[in-house]
Amino acid sequence: MENFILSIMEADTIYQYIGIFVISIGPFFESYAAIPLGLALQFPAIPIVLIAIVGNLASVLLFIWIIDYFRGKRKKEKKDGGRWKRAQGLFQRYGVPGVSFAGPLIGYHIGAAIALASGASRQYITLWMTIAITAWSIVLGVLLYFGIEFIR
Repeated sequence: MENFILSIMEADTIYQYIGIFVISIGPFFESYAAIPLGLALQFPAIPIVLIAIVGNLASVLLFIWIIDYFRGKRKKEKKDGGRWKRAQGLFQRYGVPGVSFAGPLIGYHIGAAIALASGASRQYITLWMTIAITAWSIVLGVLLYFGIEFIR
C-alpha cells in the first residue's frame, strides 16, 4: 500500500485522481479512506470528494445489483443462525436508512447485504445508499478539509 501511495504522489494529475478512485472502490477503504488520503496528499478537496463518492457508489451499487440478481435466482431458504438474527435485529430497528447511514461503522457493502437479505427492494437500497454515501463523504471531506486547514 505504501508503494501505491508513493506512486500516486509522483504521478500525473489524472493518474492521481484514478488512484483515489481505485482506493474508493475497495470495500472497507471506500470514501472514508480515499478522502483523507487525497487531502493528506494536498489534492483539491472538491474533486477528491466527488471522485470518492463516484468510486464508492460504483462498487456498492454494483454489489447491490449483483446480489439482487442472484437473490432472484436462489430458492428461499430459512435462516436462523446467530449472525442472521443480529443482522435482522439491526435491520428491524433502523430499516434501510439506518443501515445505510451506519455504512462508515459497518461498511457500506455489509449494510447493503443486510438490507438485501432482509428483503428490501434493490431500488430502495440504491436510493438510501446513494444518499448515505454522498452525505457521509461530504461531511468527512468538509471536516477533514477544515481540520487540516486549522492545523496549518
